[in-house]
Amino acid sequence: MSIEEIKKIDIGEGERIPTLHELIAITKGKIKLQPEIIAPGITNELINILREENLINTTIISSFQIEELLKVKEIEPGLKIGYLLPKALTKIRIVKRRVQKAIENELYAIHPYYPIVDKEFVDFAHNNGLKVNVFTVNEEDMMRKLINLGVDGIFTDDITLLYRTLGRI
Repeated sequence: MSIEEIKKIDIGEGERIPTLHELIAITKGKIKLQPEIIAPGITNELINILREENLINTTIISSFQIEELLKVKEIEPGLKIGYLLPKALTKIRIVKRRVQKAIENELYAIHPYYPIVDKEFVDFAHNNGLKVNVFTVNEEDMMRKLINLGVDGIFTDDITLLYRTLGRI
């Protein structure tokens, strides 16, 4: 779709999908960004925008595609990089291979789907210099469990619930 077609989409209550520039204008100084590279070919443009907006030091780039993450690292070594592990990834030996790939490439973080995370996973990642940011958690009990396991970050659709769980509200 063209940007004009995308801008016409109503995502509910009259809201429209913002461009990255519009999102940055709304959020800069309030939250840190964690854009995900979904498709190849956008890495250079994304990095240029982050440079223009002086957001290199406060942004984590993530992707399921290790090749794209390695491009990011090559182009802009100052960016933090998080390797997403797909929901369908449940076989522990494959999970370990992906974590090992993140370690070998000196990435900043691993972003697993929360059900595969246990204390052993968190400890292994931390002992090898990786942060653990889990996705997508929308239940308070699970948030508490993951916090107690020592995860570094939680992706959620309910930031108010997470803040309440953390005692920030």
